[in-house]
Parts: sequence; structure tokens; C-alpha cells
Amino acid sequence: MSSPFRIGLFGCGARTRQLIQKAVQNGIAKISLCYDINHERAQNMAEEFGGKACTKEELLSGKGADMLLISLFPAAHPDALLEAMESGLPIYIEKPVAVFMEDVKRLIPLIGKGYVHVGLFYEYIDVFRTLSAEYRKGKIGNLININFNWLSNPAMPDQTQKEKLNWRHRPETGGELTQHYCHCFDWFRQLGGNFTSIAAMSNRSSDNHGCVEDTWDLIMKLENGCQVSFHSSNRNPRFTVLGDLEGDKGTLSWEWTNPSSISFLDAVNHKRTPGVPVPVDTDSPDAVETFIARYSAGKEPVVSLEDGLWSVLPPIYARESVDTGKIVFFPKNLKDLLNH
Repeated sequence: MSSPFRIGLFGCGARTRQLIQKAVQNGIAKISLCYDINHERAQNMAEEFGGKACTKEELLSGKGADMLLISLFPAAHPDALLEAMESGLPIYIEKPVAVFMEDVKRLIPLIGKGYVHVGLFYEYIDVFRTLSAEYRKGKIGNLININFNWLSNPAMPDQTQKEKLNWRHRPETGGELTQHYCHCFDWFRQLGGNFTSIAAMSNRSSDNHGCVEDTWDLIMKLENGCQVSFHSSNRNPRFTVLGDLEGDKGTLSWEWTNPSSISFLDAVNHKRTPGVPVPVDTDSPDAVETFIARYSAGKEPVVSLEDGLWSVLPPIYARESVDTGKIVFFPKNLKDLLNH
């Protein structure tokens, strides 16, 4: 490109700064317009990056920017996207694209209209990019099971002492199941196709009355017949993300931490022996730079709006499964939801 891509910001919080920093530093993009419901925050962002604090009407006019970047509180994303689509500009929207089923249904008619990329990140993380590539090269054969464990121990407010809850502990975020694990669900779908069913269990400790559950255990089925076993713990002494891709020819075992690792177990002839660890590339692409490059080249988004909507269905159906004690089945395609 002969000149930097002009980005209009719909939301000027800390996450926005993280998303734009590399593209701006590398001269790929510049910030032209900054809008936030908190005008002072928009002004601060404009001063930092050389843009202009503006009204929502000016931002969405389709003038003064080459793209819009939406990064807001999770439940605010659907309304923002519906408004931003009127601008006719390409849109990068942070995950999750929606939290509740009614908002998923509101956004389904937008699929295929305009250029929308959802900020789901496993496509850009070394470990998951490498695992996907090795699987697609046939390293483990047919995929049978995905075992995924997310272990963490974030600061949990002691609600018995009436500590103030931060934004992550509000139901409108969907809790960790939606706001963080949507990345995982998108990756599972990339590997095995659409979800077909889910059974779920969750647990809260006696002092936890918020929307962030202590543990989740999910069993999901994918279109290719693969089963996903997903476990999360928010009161774990470890902080790591690890698991296995199990196939009929072998297993890729991985851990995403510092340093990360991937190893291979060979199951040919029913003999499983450790193999040479799969090297992990350290030069991850930047999501906003990739967005700009693909749009400029006339290529489809890496993560489409349809992908983003599928990634928030497992949390919605997991809660239904917990409430009813039953297996919940997914629609064959998203438009089927509009008939219910």
C-alpha cells in the first residue's frame, strides 16, 4: 500500500490499544477517527495515536476512515456491528461478537453482507497454527478426539465480603465460557466442522455467586465424528493450557505456556513411542495487519462473521445443558435458528 490504512475506532479501551499497536508502529495503519461513549477516553487515544476524537455519526459516515475497528464490552458488540454495517466500510470486530441467543439471531442476516472479521486469535498463535498444520498434513491420520484443558487461577472477588465486581464478573460478558473460550470453540470447529451436540456440567464454590464458574466440563461432537473433551478450572494451582489431538495414526500433545511445546506419539501398529518434538514458529502474524492485507488483496477474512457466531453457540447451549440436565443439539446451519 502506498499510504497507511486509516482506522476508525469504535471504542477506545485498553484492548483497542493492544490490537492497533503493531500495525501503527510498522506503518501499515494510522488512526484517523476515535469514538468512545467516554469522550475523554477517545480524546486520549486520539492524542496518543494522532487521530481525531469524533462523534458516532462522524465515525459511521463512511468518510475519514478506510476501516472500522470495534472493541467494546461484549454485550455491546451486536448493536455496534449493526450500526457500523451502515457505513459500508470493512469491519474488524473484537470477540465475542455476541453473548446471548437473541443477539446471535439479530446478526445472522448480516452473514455474507459487507466485509466483517471477528477477532478470534488461535489462527495467530504459534502452537495452534502448528497443530492445525500438522493435522492437515496427515500427521495423526483421522481425528478422533480433542482433549483440551484450560487451567488458571485469576483473582476471584470474595463476594461474601461484598467486594466490587469488575466487568469480567458481569453476566453481560458471558463469563469466561464466552469471552475467553470462544477462541477454543472456533479452533475446534476449524479442525472438525460444525458442532452437532453438547453435554455440560459446571460447578461453583459456596462463595462464588457471580457469572464466572469455577469449573466447566463439556463433551462436544463435531461434524467429522470427532469428540471434544473440554475442561476449565478457574481455581487451579497451575496456569497453563494443554491437551491432545488424538488420531488413528498418532497423537499430538501440546502445552501453551512459556516455553510452549508440541510432541508426537506414534500409534502405528498399536505402538506408541515419543517422536521428535514439532518445532514451533515464533513469528506470529498480527491480526490487524493480516486483516488489512487480506482486504486489500480482495481475500476473504481469516475469521468470518459466521465463524464468530458459531464460536458463541457452545457457551449458550452449555448453559442450557446444565439447566436441563440434557444433551443439546446444534442446528445444521445458523439460519435454522431464525425459525425457532
